Amino acid sequence: MAEPDEGVIYLLDGQQRLATATILFSVLRDVGREISKATGTKAGNDFAALLQNQFIRDENGLYSIEMGDLDVTYFKDTIQRDEDDAPATKAKQATHRNIKSAREALYEKVTAAIGEKISEKMDSPKAVQLLKDYKMTVTHDLVMARIPVTSQEAAFRIFATLNDRGLRLSPPDLLLAFLMEKAPESDRKDIRSIWTEMVQKMGGHDIEAFLRALWVSRYGDLKEDLFSALKKHIEDNKIESRDFARLCGDECDDYIHLVTADDQIPAHSHELVRAITRELSPRAAVPLLLSAYPLLQPGDFERVVRFMLVFITRYSIIGNRDSAGMENLFFKLARELRAKVKDAEDANGSQQATKYIKEQLAANAPEDKAVKDAVASEATTLDAADAKYVVTRLARFMQDPEKQIGLSETNIEHIYPQNPAANEWGGPENQEKLEPLTWHIGNLTIFGRRANRKAANAEYPKKGHALRNPRSS
Repeated sequence: MAEPDEGVIYLLDGQQRLATATILFSVLRDVGREISKATGTKAGNDFAALLQNQFIRDENGLYSIEMGDLDVTYFKDTIQRDEDDAPATKAKQATHRNIKSAREALYEKVTAAIGEKISEKMDSPKAVQLLKDYKMTVTHDLVMARIPVTSQEAAFRIFATLNDRGLRLSPPDLLLAFLMEKAPESDRKDIRSIWTEMVQKMGGHDIEAFLRALWVSRYGDLKEDLFSALKKHIEDNKIESRDFARLCGDECDDYIHLVTADDQIPAHSHELVRAITRELSPRAAVPLLLSAYPLLQPGDFERVVRFMLVFITRYSIIGNRDSAGMENLFFKLARELRAKVKDAEDANGSQQATKYIKEQLAANAPEDKAVKDAVASEATTLDAADAKYVVTRLARFMQDPEKQIGLSETNIEHIYPQNPAANEWGGPENQEKLEPLTWHIGNLTIFGRRANRKAANAEYPKKGHALRNPRSS
């Protein structure tokens, strides 16, 4: 989008095409330079200079396309610059990695199309002509749409129109366009700055997953598509665009602390949060954590996370109950917690909300008998992440408190192995009976890595000795 010129703003529908074309031109440019360097001919360099000065740059010496705030520096340094001493810029954002991957893929395709290795003996006129043919295809066949609009509001509205017509845009893109459209001109710079900072903090994490967790944490289950729900909420409640952007930015900080289990989480809760978000990773738990973390007192937050871990283990891991039931319960509690606690200083509300959550989780968790029956059932098997969590916790419980097992130092060991030798463990007939129990909790234990390798797939007499005497194995 250009600056207004006599009341007209031009919105280009095809920014991704322009970026991809520029990346391709940079590949053609650099391959041309490589051909000239290898063969000592001028044609490749002349072609590279033409591309750089007429297509990657414009007639005024400026770059023909300027990326958004997140990508502008990386794109200039790695794609648009044509200097040997261009800075070595690392891909820090997901979009940077996409740019890098696109360039690598196009480079591979172009050099493969040449049909021979770039070297002193290659047919350089033929190779350079192929590069020219690619350039001609892009410059003559790439179609762009230029849509004249008379205001920035109308320009932002284009995004929603394209989405309605079937060209699906992501909810974060639509939300940003909507916030920018309804914001006064004086607020747009702040909104863009908040959004850019938020995207940078998210790094490789999915911003749509964050916005979904934010919605569920505040308003409960989502009954329609995410953007429609957010748009309706903002309009119905007459929320200013900048205020909602700030809300997203603040909640984003908490979301990152939780899903990465970083050092901002209080020490007494850190391992518990990590167990949920890094080891077990049930997405249904994140909205409740997102409500509890900023509002509950530190001790109450720790208790709630413990209650959640117990519930997840009994209900989902061992009980193997329908995940929708746990999701509905966690989503409801996330919304109710925000209604019960006024702010981070509301100690009484925090205590009452913690008690309520404990009661609700206890009322919906499988009873002791059901848990014991599930453990005894041959049908109860665990996946790798759940198995490591449960067996490690059991090992820690049985150990002296000062001899805690570190997950990095251990492996899950299958007593009956995953890959037994054909003539061991009773042979094929008995192995057929044992195989369904491979991931049963009764067949799993924690074992040191070196001892694990030595025991490997051994039959029980040898493996049992190793398990009982790990230092001698």
